[in-house]
Amino acid sequence: MLKKLFKAYQARKGQNLMTARIGIKGMTCKSCVRTVKKALLTKTGVKQVFVDLKTGTASVTYDSNKTDVPALQQIITRKGYFPDVAAELVQGD
Repeated sequence: MLKKLFKAYQARKGQNLMTARIGIKGMTCKSCVRTVKKALLTKTGVKQVFVDLKTGTASVTYDSNKTDVPALQQIITRKGYFPDVAAELVQGD
């Protein structure tokens, strides 16, 4: 167990994890949710994505050394949806 914890620590070392909550307009179904989530997960540095159809938001945890909010918003736009210009940022662990 200690080896697993050490490996997890080593994997996170040097990362600057942030979470952005991005509003998304234009999602109407579960397929839209899957499309957005899959697209965001392909971006280098993205660690975790939760997309909520009911609230129309995506919470994206990412390494800010590898990507940023404008890049995430651009991915959403390329998929045909409309991200809010202002995104709420939260410092990661």
